[in-house]
Amino acid sequence: MKILSIRPSPPGGSTLARFDLELNDHLKLFNLALRQRGPGRCWTVAPNAFHERTAAFGEQFNRAISDMALAALMELSADASTDV
Repeated sequence: MKILSIRPSPPGGSTLARFDLELNDHLKLFNLALRQRGPGRCWTVAPNAFHERTAAFGEQFNRAISDMALAALMELSADASTDV
């Protein structure tokens, strides 16, 4: 399982970033939203289609992918600050 791409969201909302996730060689999920959910907690939400969620994740799995996405986002931020 790995983060393929992560894109920071504009400041001001609860969505921190959008990201693409490869679960294995057979399954990739695109445009997942990493959202702030209270102090120190992040949560991953699947995109909508026809005003309905396209997927839902169990709590343990959601924490795992949210932690991975947050780490990738922090790494991206750290890389950007060293480019100055």
